[in-house]
Amino acid sequence: MKFVYFGSAKFSCIILESLYLEGYKPSLVISQPDRPKGRGRKVLPTEVSLFAKDKGLSLIKPESLKTSQIVEKLNDQEALFFIVADYGKILPSSILSIPKVFTVGVHPSLLPFYRGAAPINWAIINGDKETAVTIFKVDVKMDAGEVIVSRKVVIADNDNALSLTEELAKIGAKSLIQVLGEVEAGKYNLSPQDEKNVTFARKLSKNDGRIDWKNSAGNIRNLIRGVWGWPGAYTYYKDKVIKVIESQSNDNESNQEPSRIIKIDKGGIYVATGKGVLILKVLKPEGKKEMDANAFICGYRIKTGDKFI
Repeated sequence: MKFVYFGSAKFSCIILESLYLEGYKPSLVISQPDRPKGRGRKVLPTEVSLFAKDKGLSLIKPESLKTSQIVEKLNDQEALFFIVADYGKILPSSILSIPKVFTVGVHPSLLPFYRGAAPINWAIINGDKETAVTIFKVDVKMDAGEVIVSRKVVIADNDNALSLTEELAKIGAKSLIQVLGEVEAGKYNLSPQDEKNVTFARKLSKNDGRIDWKNSAGNIRNLIRGVWGWPGAYTYYKDKVIKVIESQSNDNESNQEPSRIIKIDKGGIYVATGKGVLILKVLKPEGKKEMDANAFICGYRIKTGDKFI
């Protein structure tokens, strides 16, 4: 089964690795160009690029897909399928018309919900109890193609953006392998998405990680889980950026204003919110390594009555 793989980030890399381990090797991998990343803005390749290079797969990283050279190269592959997973660009019609069968997309949501760049993050941030992986026929409109199959997945209370990405990618890879065989054999159905139910999951920005202590403890904890990795949930303590890595919420009401530290013990740092109390368990001060709440309390001389801002 000859195919070309389009992908860039973690979700896509796990799928590509799963395909590779099952003996499905793409004739060509297309990924985003190397970009500046992290605090030092060092230019780095995508995770898919790193995997493809490590396995000796043919790889290109074009700035644009709308060139005659790219179209010619893709035509030369004579692929049955193009597979797209978390690539980061919409494929133009000139590309979608090339494969002998069609282009298959893998998206980590129950389409038409959460079309767009960050469906896993926003499902957790919004407190959803389940999500899905959808395999669909790609068209020129973002994540809008006809659905082949969706596999629902429960979002566990201890899931964060990384753990859910890994789970959905593994399920997506298994579903994709099954679907490719069914499509090649002509044993599949295409179901149009209901446009009335469309929602979007926009790309996260750094500001999305800022904790608003007026929100409920449960919603803040969902934010911490949903932006885990990047941009990370953060607040300020004495003008220093503090990232919150792990937390626990409860419904105990406090008469203190939101963001006020109301209790400190071995269980963590208890902070009043708009509704309930958030217990901070693991934190990462600016320029420092992650530390548990006890280490943070000792190192920064936290005391009851102090505030995060």
